Amino acid sequence: MSELIKQGESLGYIKIDSETNYITYLHQNKRRNFNNPEEKIQAQTFLKLILEYKYPVENIEMFVTVQMGVAKKEADIIVYNDKEHLSPYIVVECKKEEISELEFKTAVNQAFSYAVTEGAKFVWTTSGIKDECYQVPKKKPKDRITIVDIPLFGEKFIPKFKYVKGDPKFHD
Repeated sequence: MSELIKQGESLGYIKIDSETNYITYLHQNKRRNFNNPEEKIQAQTFLKLILEYKYPVENIEMFVTVQMGVAKKEADIIVYNDKEHLSPYIVVECKKEEISELEFKTAVNQAFSYAVTEGAKFVWTTSGIKDECYQVPKKKPKDRITIVDIPLFGEKFIPKFKYVKGDPKFHD
């Protein structure tokens, strides 16, 4: 198990059963199959949002139903500006590590369509080893502005760099 998963469990954000078959996201009391490779990425991403990006757990909702015309889809994670979940901020789509480039691009498109539908400002698609982040423009929401990373909680600017030597604020 990754250090992030161990830390998340010790801090009470998640619980993994003794056989490591199921994970429970304690803030929503949602139990999922931890043997699913995508679930491991979802768990790590959820914990990164809290522990690295500093978003309050109350502002994060996992497995959100999104109405797309007549169809209902499920966004992996939505981060909200508020604890009431009225103002979507970031849509996160997670995929397993062993994903093809075409599947990853499809996931990016999927996440972006959820963000436009929900009115979110940012999109983050991750496979755990590959990340793509975008800002959703206000005037032409179907256009994409590529960014290096999503903003940290409370930051109003988009970082110009993802990694800065000697600065833990930028994933040193």
